[in-house]
Amino acid sequence: MTVALSVPEIGDLPPLVLSPSQYHNYTQPRGNFIPYANEERREYRFQLSPDASPQQLVSTFRLPSGVGATCVLKSPANGSLGSTLNLSSGESRLLAARFFDSMCLESFTQGLPLSNFVPPPPSPAPSDSPVPPDEDLPQAWNSSLLPTSGPDWTSAPSLPHLVREPVRCTCSAQGTGFSCPSGVGGRPPQVRVVTGDILTDITGHNVSEYLLFTSDRFRLHRYGAITFGNVQKSIPASFGARAPAMVRKVAVRRAAQVFYNNKGYHSMPTYLNSLNNAILRANLPKSKGHPAAYGITVTNHPMNKTSASLSLDYLLQGTDVVIAIFIIVAMSFVPASFVVFLVAEKSTKAKHLQFVSGCSPVTYWLANYVWDMLNYLVPATCCIIILFVFDLPAYTSPTNFPAVLSLFLLYGWSITPIMYPASFWFEVPSSAYVFLIVINLFIGITATVATFLLQLFEHDKDLKVVNSYLKSCFLVFPNYNLGHGLMEMAYNEYLSEYYAKIGQFDKMRSPFEWDIVTRGLVAMAVEGFVGFFLTIMCQYNFLRQPQRMPVSTKPVEDDVDVASERQRVLRGDADNDMVKIENLTKVYKSRRIGSILAVDRLCLGVRPGECFGLLGVNGAGKTSTFKMLTGDESTTGGEAFVNGHSVLKELLEVQQSLGYCPQFDALFDELTAREHLQLYTRLRGIPWKDEAQVVKWALDKLELTKYADKPAGTYSGGNKRKLSTAIALIGFPAFVFLDEPTTGMDPKARRFLWNLILDLIKTGRSVVLTSHSMEECEALCTRLAIMVNGRLRCLGSIQHLKNRFGDGYMITVRTKSSQNVKDVVRFFNRNFPEAVLKERHHTKVQYQLKSEHISLAQVFSKMEQVVGVLGIEDYSVSQTTLDNVFVNFAKKQSDNLEQQETELPSALQSPLGRLLSLFRRRPAPTELRALVADEPEDLDTEDEGLISFEEERAQLSFNTDTLC
Repeated sequence: MTVALSVPEIGDLPPLVLSPSQYHNYTQPRGNFIPYANEERREYRFQLSPDASPQQLVSTFRLPSGVGATCVLKSPANGSLGSTLNLSSGESRLLAARFFDSMCLESFTQGLPLSNFVPPPPSPAPSDSPVPPDEDLPQAWNSSLLPTSGPDWTSAPSLPHLVREPVRCTCSAQGTGFSCPSGVGGRPPQVRVVTGDILTDITGHNVSEYLLFTSDRFRLHRYGAITFGNVQKSIPASFGARAPAMVRKVAVRRAAQVFYNNKGYHSMPTYLNSLNNAILRANLPKSKGHPAAYGITVTNHPMNKTSASLSLDYLLQGTDVVIAIFIIVAMSFVPASFVVFLVAEKSTKAKHLQFVSGCSPVTYWLANYVWDMLNYLVPATCCIIILFVFDLPAYTSPTNFPAVLSLFLLYGWSITPIMYPASFWFEVPSSAYVFLIVINLFIGITATVATFLLQLFEHDKDLKVVNSYLKSCFLVFPNYNLGHGLMEMAYNEYLSEYYAKIGQFDKMRSPFEWDIVTRGLVAMAVEGFVGFFLTIMCQYNFLRQPQRMPVSTKPVEDDVDVASERQRVLRGDADNDMVKIENLTKVYKSRRIGSILAVDRLCLGVRPGECFGLLGVNGAGKTSTFKMLTGDESTTGGEAFVNGHSVLKELLEVQQSLGYCPQFDALFDELTAREHLQLYTRLRGIPWKDEAQVVKWALDKLELTKYADKPAGTYSGGNKRKLSTAIALIGFPAFVFLDEPTTGMDPKARRFLWNLILDLIKTGRSVVLTSHSMEECEALCTRLAIMVNGRLRCLGSIQHLKNRFGDGYMITVRTKSSQNVKDVVRFFNRNFPEAVLKERHHTKVQYQLKSEHISLAQVFSKMEQVVGVLGIEDYSVSQTTLDNVFVNFAKKQSDNLEQQETELPSALQSPLGRLLSLFRRRPAPTELRALVADEPEDLDTEDEGLISFEEERAQLSFNTDTLC
């Protein structure tokens, strides 16, 4: 898509010198006729007037300069002009060059026929007696400069006093004009002056009738007329006789009158200027020299716009509106991109890991803000450079550029922190990016265009009020402030240029005035602080306080060991433990199945130097417990203390005193292992001088030296877990959380990490780890707990759990064919009624038999008797392992799911929630049993109630609570 913006510069139209000679090209071949008349009468003369008489004014038309000021003499002291006036027309250019100024020569060059002839005076004005000597022309130049004849002169007898030509015109039948005979108005005396204009002496005629009746004859050949000596009878003859001259000019008895034809452009000021030139030359003192050397030049330099039309045309043109919109579009993508990395950090838990490693939330957001502003300056600078390249004075002039720079800087200042709160609501970076782009574009374009369109209807009072309110409301959006500020600044530039041309400098306004740009700048400055404050508030959950619930007083059906641990914690005996958990509870809200109780009143204490193992299938609540202890999730109820600091009230101190290896690697794919460790070393506050040594220790300890300078995105799963563990150990924390640290590791790497954890325990540090591997727990843990549906089902050392829950034997029988399996099952039902069928496969069955019911000798005796009869190929008898204990508890994870939903504390169930729960579909018990057993519901009648179960499935397939 190609967009072309045409932004023409507001320039002036070319200046036009106003003179009657400008109509020459429009009046050919006949020429431009200028009627004039001297209507002065003797009885109205005022002898004491210091002004020139009408006769003297008429006489100025016979000067070498003619009418107007197109051709004036170069010098007022020109005595040889009279001897050179009879040159042939071929030498007229030379005449103009020698005696007249450059304007006269330019007019001649452009095609105006410069006459080489200055006319003699026409017949004197009709009067009752000769003109008094004091009203004659100045004698200094009258006789020597004016020839008495010329080729273009035609004379007519003087008209008697008050003689009027008979009216011979009648109204046309259509009523659209006059119907006049040929030659109406006669042929008054005419003379052609130096500029080519033809003067027509109509003295004695009724001027109005003459001009009216001869209008058709002189159509396009006459654009004005001048009369002198018009007596205003309403003014007394003696008015102001004894008053100063200035007072006498207030009311003039003898006036001159200018007629103009409005069909000719600029005719009114043109002929008014001709009158002014006549007045100037007639009243010029003799000491000033030749009057033809003086003149008043009128230049019409029209302004393109008035203030009102400039405003309307500017709005209708709309080019600056398009420029502002395109800038808004460009600058909408930039701040939205800042949230992409923040959401990625949040979704990968890298942000939380930084907080756990000692980074303050204020420091985190301030560092992001500084970096984002530096990145913002790059596209902002590009936009400004583009404005300079295309030379848009509305934005690049010395007056406006500081305002443009302020708009761009404060836009980045305000829009960047306003984008940050959105990072708390999204989990997918691309979704956040697209959403924010759409919001920025919608708000910026809609708000800017809305106020722009409403300005077109400012004449409507209601819409004007609406526009005023909208402008105030839209100030909360930085996108609008940027676009509207650019538009207002451009409009102010247009007005300032207009006022500068007409000289009204007092009306020129600075772009930094309040209602132009400053109001938006102040709004954006405030929005920057508010946006950053809201971000910090969101980080500390001030705007969305988690729902807390009182601890339920309902008795908990705990195992004996679990109940003993609960009493120990509640009595205060665990106050010196590294971790102390009191009735910790977590409830998740789900739109699909309502509230999910993930952790149910957990009580636990972890002593110094202890490795505590927390086992459970997926959804048991292990990860939710870790998230609450590290501050990643809020607690619904209860309290927890880590190293003596409350998770609820002293979270920052808690995070700074522990190390955390999350379940999923919170790594940056672009950073190397060395860079990761350097980052978290600095967050931990390790001195600069020890940084290299600590990083080298971590790389050597986790055997990552070989991959230290490779991007983490290229690592295998095992190496990523090693790096996550190394980050957790940076700074030698007193307490370490390891959430399934060996997931994805090969046996060698797993054994290596086990040795490392054992070394940590020997140094007195406490470790809490979760795992699905019984072998791992037996190798590392001093105490172990199995978690089912958010509760601890058993607690104690490895051997203690084996002794309590692993009493008995596991009998595994393998038959020669599948037909023998039923016979084996019948045998066990008759001879070992207390045995529990654990597994049943094609040719294999497994039973658990408690030792209290039968001795080991009896088991072998009965089995040996039927080996050949039942087709048994081999069998084995072994003691119950920890895996068997875990599997037995794991079965209960989903069996209690329906009960868990119905037994939620009433404090979490609103009346509306309880009502909606009646209509919510609940899984049938058979569905839950089938989910746990992973077997068809329909069983053989003989084996009804028998459930086949595999140890491996128990470790991998329990995903009933994905929220934990």
